[in-house]
Amino acid sequence: MKFNREKLEGLLKVAETEGIFNKAVAGFILPDGSREVLTLNTPEKTVFDIASLTKVCPTSTLALSYILEGSLSVDTKVIDYIPELQTNYREDIRVFHLLTHSLDYRVPMKTLRTLPAEGILDALYTYQFEKAPGADFNYGNPASVLLGIILQRLKGKDLQQQGRERFFIPLGMTRSGWDPLTRDWNPIPKSEISPTEICSFRGREICGEIHDESAWVLRKLFPVGSAGMFSCVPDLLNFVQMILNDGISAGCTQNAADCVKEGARVAPAGILKMVSENAFALPSASQYSSAKDACTALGWELNSEKFMGTHVSPRTFGKTGFTGASIVADPDQGAAAVLLSNFTYPHREANADRIHAFRAKLSDAFFE
Repeated sequence: MKFNREKLEGLLKVAETEGIFNKAVAGFILPDGSREVLTLNTPEKTVFDIASLTKVCPTSTLALSYILEGSLSVDTKVIDYIPELQTNYREDIRVFHLLTHSLDYRVPMKTLRTLPAEGILDALYTYQFEKAPGADFNYGNPASVLLGIILQRLKGKDLQQQGRERFFIPLGMTRSGWDPLTRDWNPIPKSEISPTEICSFRGREICGEIHDESAWVLRKLFPVGSAGMFSCVPDLLNFVQMILNDGISAGCTQNAADCVKEGARVAPAGILKMVSENAFALPSASQYSSAKDACTALGWELNSEKFMGTHVSPRTFGKTGFTGASIVADPDQGAAAVLLSNFTYPHREANADRIHAFRAKLSDAFFE
């Protein structure tokens, strides 16, 4: 594997020419543990709304850490922590279904954005499913919202606090978290945050506040497990490299007094295995799922050619975010690519086809 800077920079410039985005930072972890960062019209430490990357950084990775430590289980009933859940099949819904997005929620959460926060939760709590839990892979926000609530009730701390204590502080992720403009620790100047969209729903440019509308409403109650995190490429490289190292920090690349040294354990051993194997193929999954052809890791997407390209191994895990963010990490090669961009600025496109195609090209150019 040879890092081809010229080719990768060329792809970023072509994307700008084609109007896919005009600001981006792409970071790469090479097999020897070294890193490379490319920028397009913005500094490498620019903070972006990472959208659904929130589902893995930190939400599902927190959950997997607690499972490995024994304070949570994939077998845990959701109603043990959310007794307000009054859906049909309520007795059958497990943490497994939240981590594999195999609940039959067929309501786009953007249709709930005009409700108050309590109304959004009530809509999720009283939803009536057409199919039993585990019948299909059905990616969406509701499962991650519920998972975030469980984690908050499990630990008595919101996701912001848990993310900081478990990952952000130890890994020197000094620019990561919710509410970058207003939090009382290390707020980020607006000038260092990439605007996300000129939003017709809110009637203004969105910069430094949650782009996802339902998560923006729910933030009045708590940081949401599905969206709302802000971060930068150097921070996310620290996070991804820790997972590739099976929970061991590679050391901090930023001047952060509280970060742990290289070689320190941040997440329990076994975390890499959990994010790089098909959860639906595990022997224990048969009691919770009838989905025969589904493929996803616990909490992370797995081996998805759509945005990972064709030059990665079957164990490759990753995630995408609506705003133009993505992570692709291949344990077999010990390498990863992280992209943050302003794909939704000034306005979102009708679908993600163009950004997915670019992600796949970037991945293929890096992992070839």
